[in-house]
Amino acid sequence: MATIPFPDTKVSRAWSRRRWLALAFLAASLALAAACAAAASPRGWAPPVVSQDQLFVSLEAGRLSAYAREGDGWRFLWRFPPQGNNNVRPQAFYGAPIVTDNAIYAGGYDGTVYAVDRAQGTLLWRFDTGGPIIAPLAFDPASGTVYAASDDGRVYALDAGNGSLRPGWPFRTGEGIWARPLLDGHTLYVASLDGRLYALDATSGSRLWDVEVGAGLISDPVLAGGTIVVGAADRRLYAVDVAQRALKWPAPPRAENWFWAEPLVVGDTVYAPNLDGTVYAVALNDGSVRWTFVAENPVRARPLLAGDVLVVVDREGVVYGLDAATGNEVWDSRPALLDRALADPIPFGDRVLLTTQNGGLFLLDPGSGQVQRITLPRP
Repeated sequence: MATIPFPDTKVSRAWSRRRWLALAFLAASLALAAACAAAASPRGWAPPVVSQDQLFVSLEAGRLSAYAREGDGWRFLWRFPPQGNNNVRPQAFYGAPIVTDNAIYAGGYDGTVYAVDRAQGTLLWRFDTGGPIIAPLAFDPASGTVYAASDDGRVYALDAGNGSLRPGWPFRTGEGIWARPLLDGHTLYVASLDGRLYALDATSGSRLWDVEVGAGLISDPVLAGGTIVVGAADRRLYAVDVAQRALKWPAPPRAENWFWAEPLVVGDTVYAPNLDGTVYAVALNDGSVRWTFVAENPVRARPLLAGDVLVVVDREGVVYGLDAATGNEVWDSRPALLDRALADPIPFGDRVLLTTQNGGLFLLDPGSGQVQRITLPRP
């Protein structure tokens, strides 16, 4: 059993080459997921989605399952692709599925966007891109458009009804894309591994403007107060002023590893975990560091604010409750999940849903840090 290390912490702009990036992603994924022979195949880290008393979750690599709430338990509805179907092989899901009233949309590591009937779990349509899909999808309900960013460096706009490519698309960047496209009104923002943030017309796909930010933008971007915050592989967090179309600040001076987790912005504070295990709280206006907290292990999952408690999950499944104002530890749950945890924690009523790499599903009380395992019925 060989351990593949995290990416080299000494990253410069010169590192941005597609082969190096592909190897870096593989190395980081394997190091994050599980350092063993079985991890040679991607497993994904898609968080669950809860919608209208239904749970959509990927607890098996390359499979999406649906459950309905019944009292205090869950009833199995369907699994996609069904057992024995070898014609559909998503390999893994890294982004949370998009759930609408009638359909589920998910991007597979095989490079395919899948549309699945919500009621039956049957395939409605599929669209193949030119590379693995690592980024979560984006959806515009007003126009019925699904946006998919691919590691082939392109962003695709698809008709949600039939999967056809919208006119004027795809849009091509200079490198692969691992970050979810960010839709704001009629503008789609795309963070690329080429180090640039692009603003596109969400309808036509034409470029409105772009700004060079940093080496390898890898986290899902977040928009707050006219500022887009995004994490990069050059060990920095960046903010872009949308109105000025210019870089606002980088922060911190330099971390020890990548900012891969999606930042969480609450008010005027940005919470951003680093793969070195440090959680940063920085000011949205100037990037100054307000506090830091060091977890025992790397953190890839986005933090979640539950009341005044910031919930942080590290790679080894240790869950921390931090005072959001000071960064002081309120509680921690050890050994907690007893498994690798890479998916974002999800709010579920007054509790928090957590998933692990080997198919574990847990319910966390953010007030006390108590963790309860959820047992789902077998298909």
